Amino acid sequence: MQQTPTRLLMENPIKIVSYNVNGLRQRVSQFGSLSNLLNTFDADIICFQETKLRRQELTSDLVIADGYESFVSCTRTNNKGRIGYSGVATFCRVKSAFLSTEVALPVAAEEGFTGFIDRCRRKEGLEEFEKDELVKIDSEGRCVVTDHDHFVLFNLYGPRAAHDDTERIEFKMKFFKILQKRWENLLHEGRRVCVVGDLNIAPTAMDRCDADPDFEKNEFRRWFRSMLVLSGGLFVDVFRAKHPDRREAYTCWSSSTGAEQFNFGSRIDHILCAGPCLHQEHDLQGHSFLSCHVKECDILTEYKRWKPGDTTSDLLDEKAGCYTNSILQDIKFIFRWRCYCKGMQ
Repeated sequence: MQQTPTRLLMENPIKIVSYNVNGLRQRVSQFGSLSNLLNTFDADIICFQETKLRRQELTSDLVIADGYESFVSCTRTNNKGRIGYSGVATFCRVKSAFLSTEVALPVAAEEGFTGFIDRCRRKEGLEEFEKDELVKIDSEGRCVVTDHDHFVLFNLYGPRAAHDDTERIEFKMKFFKILQKRWENLLHEGRRVCVVGDLNIAPTAMDRCDADPDFEKNEFRRWFRSMLVLSGGLFVDVFRAKHPDRREAYTCWSSSTGAEQFNFGSRIDHILCAGPCLHQEHDLQGHSFLSCHVKECDILTEYKRWKPGDTTSDLLDEKAGCYTNSILQDIKFIFRWRCYCKGMQ
């Protein structure tokens, strides 16, 4: 008897990796080819942030790999003389544990999230913003959206803003406010929204090594927390749901000071979920993340520190789902995310 797509989805969890590569060209060089780099993760969807590529630098060796479809966003502007400073890329495996038309390959993809970069047409719900504002927001190569039918995936690299840079602070807040509008529109339509990437926000004092007493008063941290279920929002911070008391689970360190060696950093890389849950349960209709006990949910998150040369099998041991604090060279932070998809409509 031929298996139905739903049956296949139940038995084969989707694997999504999110990784700030801090320069895609360098990472590809370390592995010899883009294919070698992607195959190392053995994942269905791989989301890279901070690729540091301009459009004219998108050579085939950096964006084309056998067995994958690529979706890329590049910097179109310069930030105070800096060029090629951001960029994101999403790679979707063509042949995976799934029927390719069911999950791994998107049914639609979009560069940016305002609608102007791809289609020159404002997304619904963003009418309050001027066209120039929306174009500027999407011109730094900070988002790729892929619609996988069962869920909409946002691969994000959030803006950084120094505390005394009022222009960038305004840009960063506008970026997230417009993004929030887009999320709310999708959720209003009954869609499932998954957000992965480097948001450049450490939401609580627990997520920063040197947080001062006023740390959580920062407007971006307040915005982030307002989006979460615990504050009346719609999103679940999956890491905190599974590890509510975990400290020193940092994802970013100062490379200039060698802070990584002492794990002196902050947690600014995140997985956020909202909408109908991906929980594997008897009710085929599923349920909302709002009522889901994510700690027991069939979303399996595996947080591991990773260095070039490691494979995912090296990382997935009996401590899977826990953060490891071993000292490695050239360490980056990797999310390996399994979502059991069942009862999708």
